[in-house]
Amino acid sequence: MAKTTRERAERPTWRRWRWPLATALAVLVAGGLWAGWTVWQVQRDLTAARAQAVALPGALAGDGDDAATVVDALQSHAGAAADRTSGPTWQVLSALPALGDDFDATARVSRAVDIVARDGAGPLVGSGLSAATFAPRDGRLPVDRVARAAAPLAEARDGFVEAQAELDDIRLEGLVRELRPQLEALIREVDEGVSTLDGATRAAELLPAMLGGDGPRDYLLVFQNNAEPRSLGGMPGLMAPLRAERGTITLGGTVAASEFGELDKPVLPLTEQERRIWFDQPGTYFQDAVFIPDFERASELMAARWKVETGQEVDGVISVDPVALSYLLQATGPITVDGRRLTSNTFVDEILHEPYLRYQDDPAAEDAFFAEVLTTTFDRLLDPRTSPSALVTALSRGATEGRLLVHSASSAEQDLLDGTRVAGAFPTGSGGAAQAGVYVNDATGSKMGYFLDYGARISSVSCAAGVIGFSGSLRIHSTAPADAASLPSTVTGPGTYGVARGDHLNVFDLVAPTGGEITDVVVNGVKSTGTNRTFEGRPIVSVPILLEPGDVVTLTWRATSGAGHSGGVELISTPGVQRGGGKQFVPAPCAGGQE
Repeated sequence: MAKTTRERAERPTWRRWRWPLATALAVLVAGGLWAGWTVWQVQRDLTAARAQAVALPGALAGDGDDAATVVDALQSHAGAAADRTSGPTWQVLSALPALGDDFDATARVSRAVDIVARDGAGPLVGSGLSAATFAPRDGRLPVDRVARAAAPLAEARDGFVEAQAELDDIRLEGLVRELRPQLEALIREVDEGVSTLDGATRAAELLPAMLGGDGPRDYLLVFQNNAEPRSLGGMPGLMAPLRAERGTITLGGTVAASEFGELDKPVLPLTEQERRIWFDQPGTYFQDAVFIPDFERASELMAARWKVETGQEVDGVISVDPVALSYLLQATGPITVDGRRLTSNTFVDEILHEPYLRYQDDPAAEDAFFAEVLTTTFDRLLDPRTSPSALVTALSRGATEGRLLVHSASSAEQDLLDGTRVAGAFPTGSGGAAQAGVYVNDATGSKMGYFLDYGARISSVSCAAGVIGFSGSLRIHSTAPADAASLPSTVTGPGTYGVARGDHLNVFDLVAPTGGEITDVVVNGVKSTGTNRTFEGRPIVSVPILLEPGDVVTLTWRATSGAGHSGGVELISTPGVQRGGGKQFVPAPCAGGQE
C-alpha cells in the first residue's frame, strides 16, 4: 500500500532526531554510571579512612613507624575522597533537587576528614610525639620534653578546629535519615578531638611550670569519695600535700578530712547566692566545699581551710576520685594493701564499700587503709614499669569524665585551664554550646551512694529564633540489697537525718544554660515543681529523690537556652560510682544552632 503524504513527511524527521536522542540517552546513562561509581568510591575511601583513624590512637602508643604507616594510609584515603567530591561530577550531584544537600554534606565531610588527616594527625606523627614523650624517667617527669610538645599539639588542634568549622556549616535537618547518625557521630568525634588536643596543648604549656620547672610548687591533693555524692563528685575524705620540683613529685603525709571540724563561720565570705542554696556549709565544713559545682571556687575554700589548719599556703588544688584511680591501675598493674590485692576491676568496690564493712569498729584502721592505698598508687605512677601509653590514656579518661580536676592559684595558669574539663568550671557565658547540668548531692549522711546508679541524657534538640531547646531525662536506680537496713551504720548512716537506714535521699540539681529556663519537670509520671533558684545567671531546679532498695525513678524535664548559644547542647553531670559518664554533647539540628 502506498504511504500517505503525512507518513512520508514524518519519517525523515524521526531519522533526523533518532541518533541525537540515542546519544543523549547514552550520555545520561554513562553519566549516571559514572556518578554511581564516584559515589561508591567516595564511600569506600571514607570507610577506609575511618578504619585508619580508629587505629591511630593505638599506633601513637607504639613506635613511630606504626603511626607513620597509619597516617600515610589515612591521608591517602581521605585525600582521595576530598578530590572526588571537589570535581564537576559532585557539583552536579550537589545541585540535584531533594538529594543535593546530602551530596553537599558528603563533600564537606570528605574535606573535614582530609583536614583531620593532613593538618590534625600529620603534625603529631611528623614531630615524633607519642605517649612515651610524657613517660617519667628515674622518677622524674620530663619537663623539657613536655614543653617541646606544645607546638605540634597546637598545630594538630588547629587542624581539628578547621575541620570542625567545615562540619558546622552542614544543616542536619535537611539530610536523609540514614546519613544523620553517621554525621552526628563524626561531629562528636571531631569535637572530642578538638577538646582532647586543646587540653593536651594547654597541659604542655602549663605542666613545665606547674611541675616545678621554674621553682618548687606546693599543691593540695584531695581524694573525693563518690559513695557520698557531692556536685563535683564525692565528699573529700582524704587529702595530702604534694610538692613538685623540676619534675620530681613528692607526696606528704595524708590527713583525713574528718579531722577538720565545723567552723563557727565560713573560712571565706560566701556570696548571697551560695548561702541561699547551700547555706554556710561550703565554708564551714571542708567536706562540703564541693557542694558548689565550680572547682575553682571549691578549691579556694579548701585551700583557705587547709591554710587555717596547717599554716601552709598552696599553689593549687588537685582532686581525684576512686574511679579515676581504677583507670590508673590499668597502667600500673594491681597493688596490694593490708593483704588485699586491688585490681582495676575491684578497686572501686575495695575503696567505696568493703572498708566500711571491714573496719566498721576501727575508724583509725580505715583511715590508715585509705592512706596506704593513695600513697601506694602514687608511687606506682612513677615506676619505670608503668606503661606510658596506658597512663596517658587513663589520665585522659579520668579528666574527660570530670574525675580529675585541677586548679592553679596563678591567674595566668588558671586562664589556660579555663574551658577544659579538668578545670571543673561552672560555665556562665552566653556563647558557644548551651551548657546544661545535672548535679547530685547526698542528703542522707551515709555511704549509700555506692548503691546509686544514675544516667542523664539529652534528646530532642531543636532550634527556634536563636534559642536552643532540648529535653532531658534521668534514670535513677538504687542497687542496694533488700536487707540494706541491716548493713552497718558506717554504710547506711545513723538514720538521724530523717531517712530510714537502708534508704537514701539525694538532691538532683537540674541546671539550664545561661539565660534559659527549665519547665515540665516530671518524676515517675507526676509533675514536680522542685525548688527553683538561680546561680551565676543559670536557673537551677532542685529535686529531692528518696530511694528505697531496688527503686527505679525516672525524672524528665524540658529546657531552653538563652540567646547567643550555638552548635548544640553539652550536658555535664556529677561523675558517680559507675565508670563512664560525666559529659554528653548533642549537636543542634540546624547550622550554628539557629534556624
